[in-house]
Amino acid sequence: MTSSVAHPSGVASARTRSREREVIAAFAEITTEAITAPGLEDLLQLIGRQLCRLLAVHRCSVYLRRGDRFTGAAGHCEIEGDISAAVQAQEAGIAGDAFSQEVIATRRPVLISDVPADPRPHRRTMEHWRVRAMLGVPLVFDGDVIGLIFVDNVEEEHTYSDDDVGLAELFGRLAAIFIRQAVLNSRLAAKAAEVVRQKNVLGYLATVHHKLTDAVLEGADIGAVVTMLSELAAKPVVLYDDAFGVLAWAAPAALRMTEPPVLDRRTREHPAVRTALTALSASRPSTVVPMLPAVGFGRRHQLTRLTIEGRPGGYLAVVEVGRGLSDLDAKLAESGATVLALQILSERRQIEAEGQARDDFLSDLLRSTRDEAQLLRRGPQFGIDLSEPHVIVRLAVGGGVSQLSASAGRGLVVRRFAAVLGGAEPPAVGLPGAVVVLVRLGGRAGGPAELRDHVAEVVASLGPQLDVRTAVVSRVCRAAADFPRAHRELREVEELAASFGWREGVRTVDELGLFRVVMNSGQVKEALRFAHDLVAPVRAHEAGDGPLLTTWRAFVAAEGKVQATARTLDVHENTVRYRLGRVRELTGTDPADLDVLLSARLAFQVLDLAGW
Repeated sequence: MTSSVAHPSGVASARTRSREREVIAAFAEITTEAITAPGLEDLLQLIGRQLCRLLAVHRCSVYLRRGDRFTGAAGHCEIEGDISAAVQAQEAGIAGDAFSQEVIATRRPVLISDVPADPRPHRRTMEHWRVRAMLGVPLVFDGDVIGLIFVDNVEEEHTYSDDDVGLAELFGRLAAIFIRQAVLNSRLAAKAAEVVRQKNVLGYLATVHHKLTDAVLEGADIGAVVTMLSELAAKPVVLYDDAFGVLAWAAPAALRMTEPPVLDRRTREHPAVRTALTALSASRPSTVVPMLPAVGFGRRHQLTRLTIEGRPGGYLAVVEVGRGLSDLDAKLAESGATVLALQILSERRQIEAEGQARDDFLSDLLRSTRDEAQLLRRGPQFGIDLSEPHVIVRLAVGGGVSQLSASAGRGLVVRRFAAVLGGAEPPAVGLPGAVVVLVRLGGRAGGPAELRDHVAEVVASLGPQLDVRTAVVSRVCRAAADFPRAHRELREVEELAASFGWREGVRTVDELGLFRVVMNSGQVKEALRFAHDLVAPVRAHEAGDGPLLTTWRAFVAAEGKVQATARTLDVHENTVRYRLGRVRELTGTDPADLDVLLSARLAFQVLDLAGW
């Protein structure tokens, strides 16, 4: 049986007036207790209990409108006590709940006396709550339904009179006024609490910013800033470069961590993490990387991208260990990322400025534009002690596959020299079509000749990024005045190599001695004719570079020593003597004669540079 009842018309009966006075008395109690009620949920429970008392039932549930939905807010049962948690998991007016929809649509109480037999209630919900008879009461304020109250007896039949229904309607209208005001108060309190929270957050972040900037101004490096962030967050903090290499990290001492909790490659390749990283931008610098047990990633990371000069410059991670991540961790990470980005940029600028000053010093050294005393005085500030022996290496370069800029090419060269030679990057200067590197000989007793193999390794490692056409090592420089002359010699050798089209191997100025004198005379064609004429009889006999010519070359390189030649060729000394005898017969000259040795050395150098 169902009924929907309006206020009775005419003069109210004595019974009605008495019930209305009960409603007024109930709201007097509600008003008194509402003043001290700690929150909206307590007030809703109080209202529900008072309606239960007026109707002599045991259970109530209150729903509030949030947008276009009616969600559970509070509940009470005389048998079970506070049932708010269970009610809050429910929603009224959903599909299949025609009962609640009718209360909302009519804005009048709706009574269902026999719930199991009525098709309108949501069947599963009614069975769960074991409802037999139920009254639904709308909370109407200013013509709108702002909530619903449902009352019933647990697993018991209950008869609701028309007077009960009318009383419930009146109660609902009065309750709506209280609830509307309570909701507004709750929202205002929440806003006030949020304002206080935001004020506290801003104060905290201002303190953090001052601490970080003061530390940087006092000379703290990147590692010290990361340590300070870890102390402020009371969590591990990791600073990554753009490829997720660890630049610095710190963790509270109490955690006793010996390794940084990193985002390894396997984690970064997970689709969820890839999506989160791709979404990072200047307008959305932070994200939370969730736990991923499937890939062994058990700690959430508050990850913030560093932006340096408008481009990605690394990442800062606050790691969830112990306490959970919070909004403050996100703000802390973003503030720290800003300070670290500025610090990294400052350090880059400082390095670039120092590098430029060092390059300028090397340019002055090569051009001899400063007096020697000034050069000697300035050298140590760039790590250059001109009292120690040095050599100059000049690399004639092209664009290479990647078409590197001059500065990028110079940077690549010095990094490769540092990797091959060990130690810091050597001073270098980029010139049109060349990179000139200053190398301290240190303990290399072999001088330029020993260094040549290292330079060859550097040249080999540069391709195809940088096209090195020639590489020449100067003679040893022991004073400031030696460097301009050594550099002039390198340019001369480079020009000679270009004229012959020579592109293979690394040369030292010392090994080109007599050849350079001849070349500087301008008699290049004559030198070529002389070289060909010297070796022509042997080549004609062997139809090319056979064992006789190879032995002759090795003999000249060994400075006329038979034993050294035999070791080089891995043959018996008598074999060397026999072959040299054949050379003597073919050319009519003695290969061991000093003049012939000098002529042959020059001839072979000319042929090598000419590519013969």
